[in-house]
Amino acid sequence: MGRGTSVPRPRLGGVVARGAVCGAGAAVCLTVTALVLRDDARTDLLEAVAFLGLVAGAVSLLTGLFFWACCSGEVLRWRDLFRTSGPSEVIAVLAPCLVRVGVLLLVPVPVATVLGRLAG
Repeated sequence: MGRGTSVPRPRLGGVVARGAVCGAGAAVCLTVTALVLRDDARTDLLEAVAFLGLVAGAVSLLTGLFFWACCSGEVLRWRDLFRTSGPSEVIAVLAPCLVRVGVLLLVPVPVATVLGRLAG
């Protein structure tokens, strides 16, 4: 793309949808892994995924939404990182990343919880 070409800014719905799709892939990998492991290791894995996914996902999502609100919706893409001119623009790059990672981490939590109840 040339310098005059305008790239649309990321929208919150699109960022959340992409994070959910990646999280669904992670949930499939978690399910396959849980089916392969022994009972005691399976329970430990599912408890760890549920707890860590919930804590890290909530922190990432809430931080990303806070940054998004601070940027007034003027968020940037990763390719704009080296063209930033101040700290506020770096936060504008991090906002969609943290939202996507937060959603990605939160999607496998219900899967881990259900599988944990079935296994335990």
